[in-house]
Amino acid sequence: MAFVLCLGMVIGFSSTYLVSAGVSGWIVLFVALLVLGVPVVAALRSNGRS
Repeated sequence: MAFVLCLGMVIGFSSTYLVSAGVSGWIVLFVALLVLGVPVVAALRSNGRS
């Protein structure tokens, strides 16, 4: 979980540099949304179990 959050911070802070370096904006957006979705899904699943 910590790795996913760390990856999200890196993608979030470096998104403008990644786009200017030639990485597609859609890929950066998809990865950022994926990284944001993992903790949200984990919190919703843990809330449903209790």
